[in-house]
Amino acid sequence: MNAFVLLQTPAASEWVLFFGRFHPLIVHLPIGILLIAALIEFAARSPKLTALRDANRFVLFWGAVTATLACVMGYMLAQSGGYDEDALGKHQWLGYGVAAAAWVAYLLKNVPGGLLHKAYRPVFGAAVLLLFGAGHYGGNLTHGSDYLTQYMPQPLRAVAGLPPRKEPAAAKKITDINQAVVFTDLVQPALEQSCVGCHNAEKQKGDLRMDSHAFLLKGGEHGPILVAGRADESEMLKRIHLPLEDDDHMPPKGKPQPTDQQIALLTWWINQGAPVDKKVAELKVTDDMKPVLASFTQGGGGTVATTASSGTTTPAVPDTKVPAADAKALDALRNLNVLVMPVAQESNLLEVSFVNARDFNDGQATMLAPLAQQTVWLKLGGTRISDATLAQLGKFKNLIRLHLEGTAVTDAGLRQLKALPQLQYLNLVGTVVTDAGIQELAALKNLKAVYLWQTKVTEAGADRLRQALPGTEVNVGLDKEPTAAAPAKTVALR
Repeated sequence: MNAFVLLQTPAASEWVLFFGRFHPLIVHLPIGILLIAALIEFAARSPKLTALRDANRFVLFWGAVTATLACVMGYMLAQSGGYDEDALGKHQWLGYGVAAAAWVAYLLKNVPGGLLHKAYRPVFGAAVLLLFGAGHYGGNLTHGSDYLTQYMPQPLRAVAGLPPRKEPAAAKKITDINQAVVFTDLVQPALEQSCVGCHNAEKQKGDLRMDSHAFLLKGGEHGPILVAGRADESEMLKRIHLPLEDDDHMPPKGKPQPTDQQIALLTWWINQGAPVDKKVAELKVTDDMKPVLASFTQGGGGTVATTASSGTTTPAVPDTKVPAADAKALDALRNLNVLVMPVAQESNLLEVSFVNARDFNDGQATMLAPLAQQTVWLKLGGTRISDATLAQLGKFKNLIRLHLEGTAVTDAGLRQLKALPQLQYLNLVGTVVTDAGIQELAALKNLKAVYLWQTKVTEAGADRLRQALPGTEVNVGLDKEPTAAAPAKTVALR
């Protein structure tokens, strides 16, 4: 081992880690070559195939060479850390044994006759046995300690001296989302799907474990991965939102990726303080989170207490049947970090949120058109859109909730909204709309709430809209009492 100490110097570390990444490629060469050599050796026992014995010298030579290269690159890869030390040590030494035995077998193969030549076959047999052992522990490092035995039939388990296989526990079916423990029932299953495979007790990439709440808070070699109460400052979310092709994106390309619902869930959970034992009913559930949480329930329903909600009545999800959204259109939006998620289980209706895509602009608005039938919740607040984007929304006949807060929309854009007959909720906070513009909304007979804080709308203008739409909440400021009736103590998620 001392021969490799120089490889760990800071100046060489970058080169070491680079060449170490080739280990998974190179390691398959000695496996294949040495197994072929074993088959040739067996076949050469036939009198008709004795000529193969001489050819096997060439095969065995390259088996020894590639085994040596695999050992060197494997050692380099190990310098990145994050592996179970016990399993790594066994894998390394068995690998060194394969290389050493292969070289000894090759040398003995070339000794003419005598006792040394007779030792060739036992040494070569030992190399093959060591190969299987090294492969076993290599698989454990990559896939977990039970990778080989997970589905082993009971008769074989008995022969191997293993205990009876435990059947995996069935995933918990959530029927009442309010009683679900957020971390245990929702967050942890999401992490197990996408993260725990590389961050567990046996494989700790970056010295990070994500298989328990305590380890999540502890973080890894680069510090904490989440900041309780601040999802936007949490490294875990930053990595998730990087482009898939980015080297720092997590989980890496090719690994199971979290769904949009799971990303929204993680963001909400962190912003709520990343609690370990709180139930959904004990946390603040915003309107945007209600369809997300509904997607985790059996049947997609449930209610949330108003003490845990924003206090605003959420429009009910319609029963409208629509075809599934175009997959290419979904991928195009997701590449911009747009969250696109079903509003309920087994539903093609969608919520489309640009909360992580603030640079979205009018020039990209045509990307929304393929989702016109499916979109019922559209959150464009804080983006760079203007009236030009609103002109694209005329075909969104099923849209019931629209966020435009903090955008450049004007009175002219509000005229485009008259084409949205199902619209129930409209947020115009922080825009430049005026009394004249909001009168265009009188055509929206299903409108239940419109928010106009920090706009140019006056109380007089708001009153005119209230008269045109009796029962509609027209809220022009936090200091004003809304005119709509107070919400009930529970509001439906669906």
